[in-house]
Amino acid sequence: MKTILTLIYMLVVMGAMAQTGTVAGRITDQEAGGGLTGASISVKGTNLGVVSGADGRYRISGIPAGTQTLVVRFVGYTEQSSEITVVAGTESTLDFGMQVSHIFGEEVVVSASRRAEKITEAPATVSVLTARDFAETASFNVGELASKIQGVEFVRTGVTGVGFNARGFNNAFNAKILTMTDGRNSMMAGGSGLPSGIMNTVIKEDIDRMEIVLGPNSALYGPNAHNGVVNTITKDPRKYHGTTLAVGVGNQSVFSGRLRHAQKLSDKLAFKLTGEYTQGKDFEFYDKVFVGAAVVDEMVPDFKFKHLRGEAGLYYAVNPKSDIILSYGGSNNDFLSVNNTGRNRIDDWKFSYLQGRYVSPRWFGQLYYTWTNVGNSYSINSYTTTYVTWKGLGATDEVAHEKAYAYPNRFKEQSGRVNGEVQYNYPFDEIGLHVVASLSYQKDFPNTFGTSLADSPVPGEQGDNLITVEQVGGAIQLDKKLTPGLKVVGALRVDHHSVFGNMVSPKIALVQKAGNGNFRATWGKAFSAPIILFQSASVIGYVFGNGAGVSYLPVGGNINNAADVKVTTPLVPEEINTFELGYKGTLSKKLYADVNAYYGRSENFLSPAIATAGRAQKVGDIPINSPLLLPGATDDNGVLQPGAVFATYFNYGNVDSWGVDLGLNYFFTPEVSLGVKYSYFDSDITENRAENDANRDGYVSLEERSKNAPTNRVAATLSFKNIAKSGVYANISARWVQEFDFYSGSQIAVKEGVGQRGSVYAGPNPLTGADRYIAKNWNYGPMGGFTTVDLSLGYAITPQLNVGAAVSNLFNVEQREFPGSPLIKRLISAELRYHIPYNK
Repeated sequence: MKTILTLIYMLVVMGAMAQTGTVAGRITDQEAGGGLTGASISVKGTNLGVVSGADGRYRISGIPAGTQTLVVRFVGYTEQSSEITVVAGTESTLDFGMQVSHIFGEEVVVSASRRAEKITEAPATVSVLTARDFAETASFNVGELASKIQGVEFVRTGVTGVGFNARGFNNAFNAKILTMTDGRNSMMAGGSGLPSGIMNTVIKEDIDRMEIVLGPNSALYGPNAHNGVVNTITKDPRKYHGTTLAVGVGNQSVFSGRLRHAQKLSDKLAFKLTGEYTQGKDFEFYDKVFVGAAVVDEMVPDFKFKHLRGEAGLYYAVNPKSDIILSYGGSNNDFLSVNNTGRNRIDDWKFSYLQGRYVSPRWFGQLYYTWTNVGNSYSINSYTTTYVTWKGLGATDEVAHEKAYAYPNRFKEQSGRVNGEVQYNYPFDEIGLHVVASLSYQKDFPNTFGTSLADSPVPGEQGDNLITVEQVGGAIQLDKKLTPGLKVVGALRVDHHSVFGNMVSPKIALVQKAGNGNFRATWGKAFSAPIILFQSASVIGYVFGNGAGVSYLPVGGNINNAADVKVTTPLVPEEINTFELGYKGTLSKKLYADVNAYYGRSENFLSPAIATAGRAQKVGDIPINSPLLLPGATDDNGVLQPGAVFATYFNYGNVDSWGVDLGLNYFFTPEVSLGVKYSYFDSDITENRAENDANRDGYVSLEERSKNAPTNRVAATLSFKNIAKSGVYANISARWVQEFDFYSGSQIAVKEGVGQRGSVYAGPNPLTGADRYIAKNWNYGPMGGFTTVDLSLGYAITPQLNVGAAVSNLFNVEQREFPGSPLIKRLISAELRYHIPYNK
């Protein structure tokens, strides 16, 4: 009987095989010619599909005989499909040459849902900068392209210093957007937890694409992704191989030399190496520094900047569908940076990482370590104050310099962070369901030797009780097709923070196909856990962390009476609920639209650094031993007089904000297009409500009511590609930013009081009832209020040789984008790039 059943089974299988066939082939980059590993190939209308293996090859068996349609998707490329006649019992060949997507709406992205999907189908506001966008930018500074992105508030603080924010409430220590590189948290390790920015290790020629996802993303990325995620994805050496050399020059003595080499050693092994050396001179600007009643120019040793960065990556194909990738990167940096108290001289600041990844169609795992060493960096403001003070006491230049360059004016830090993550995804195609699940772990162990955190009672010496912060999280996302044109996406993440406890972040979205686009409606809840800097800062005797409360003597209190000492209310995580409605798609063959409207409510809103009248004494249990910037004076009875000020971070009550981001792109021809971006932002934080009294001093100051962002801003770009099929391309862009007031710690930039020391009215004096003011840095006037024009031009002389030039701020208008920063003047750059293909 068993033999008969076996024969029947074999006959059934053979019969089924006789009715099916096989299709095999290769997926390649149409321009570069290399095979694309990891492309998704499926048979339309069936559950059959595979992922391309080594060198882009694939094979699908069991395909029903007859005419079938194969569909190929790969991130960053236009989706392709092709019909083929499958002959039963035979193998047919079908190759695909994929084109990099240059058409809006055709891009495939991964950051919105942590899996590949068409950008118009993503349940979030997503923008993409491609390798071509970066190749057509003559500047070494990739951050400049952020000014062209919809919904992003671009900020420039100098030749090399750029940054961006989203949805308001900007400040010098801004960690509202999570920056990632190849899925790795690329924020600074340890003491700051701020974006690495210009100190990142990636060079321009190694960027495959940059995906910007706006809005709350804690449901997938954790409590540090509450306003958005920027994920930079580097080039795979098997897809982009060969050697690229780039040399750039510009005014401000700019020189930049970059190298990328990528090579396949075998079908299983490939590697890449990148390197960059960039130097120049920032705009000459001396900020005002106050030493008692005297006003002096800050003591800037020079305006030179230098960046040295590089990476190495080794790619090993375990099998045709799975890779192990090892990578290391580091940078060494010198430049001027702005903070909440003034400017820092960044000197020999090192940022490094070591990462291991396992990548397969279903599993993704990574383990990496990030570390920071701030070198010889120091506060220019504090250096100047100390130097001038000692000179006034009769000290020699040598002694004054020694005192000024001592801790805590000079920073010291050797911090690290370890991260681990595992993710699994699986498509249940038969029921139209896709599941993504992940677990993650993060441990921060900063060590600033008491120079920027309260982690040592003696600045410059290691303390006994170093700070450690751990975060463990898990997330699940379900993507379900309800009808052929409607899908629902639901995600839930649970995080445990060693300081702030448990946080639960859900998100739900509906995406409805409409013509050549999709409408989306989303709701997301996100948490913003205060970064370590906000919890434990002790910066230059002025900005202090409020994770465990700041003990201080308020103005009017008696220094001899312990009962007069107050303690600020310790921080808790900010909770953000955001509703969004949007549409992304082509309205006609020539018009592409991306519209998004949002409304958010923040409970326990996490403020920028807010000034508080009083003399700080302790951060948590750590006494403040460093000199205070504004300690104030006491009278003969020990009563603290007005003039004592420090800054710290607070939770407000509830803050509502809302806005609209609108993007339109019109294609006059395939080579000529116009893109227009408009953003509107507003908030009720500007209202004079008691719950907006962050420091609880009985008066809601303008500082506490500032949204630190323009209400309106517009950008437009006219692009010309391959003009007259000559290889020439050009871009003309303009940006208008509405005027607005800005407060950030002791930094001030407001319309009233331009050209003198800034101050904020803080209500009546508790001692005399007279008007009370809190002193700030020098006020150069409000931010924004300018229109600038940029121009770029390039020529692909041959497929290997490219030249380009660019002018930023073409008409040299007065453009100040951040308090304590120079006016941004005209920048001119030129670049020569040569690519040597590698053929094995």
